[in-house]
Amino acid sequence: MIKFSEDALNYIRGKDSPVFIDVPSVKSACCCAVGEPPAVRFGKPSDISGYTRQDAQGVTLYIPNCLPDRDALTIDTQNFLGFR
Repeated sequence: MIKFSEDALNYIRGKDSPVFIDVPSVKSACCCAVGEPPAVRFGKPSDISGYTRQDAQGVTLYIPNCLPDRDALTIDTQNFLGFR
């Protein structure tokens, strides 16, 4: 089950908008793969055919079908130079 941290949930509810998870970027080499956590954005994805719609804690969330380990995901906020 995908969950939101309390801070993220309050921030998202203040925007009153659905959110979506970007398709994760993974770089592969001969013996390993490295990926960054995908970004979470407001609105709907431009092409929803590759996404599954889910309601999580009262928030409409679009999850990419290619996202592994959906059951162990917590969405949190992050600040950078005063921006969220």
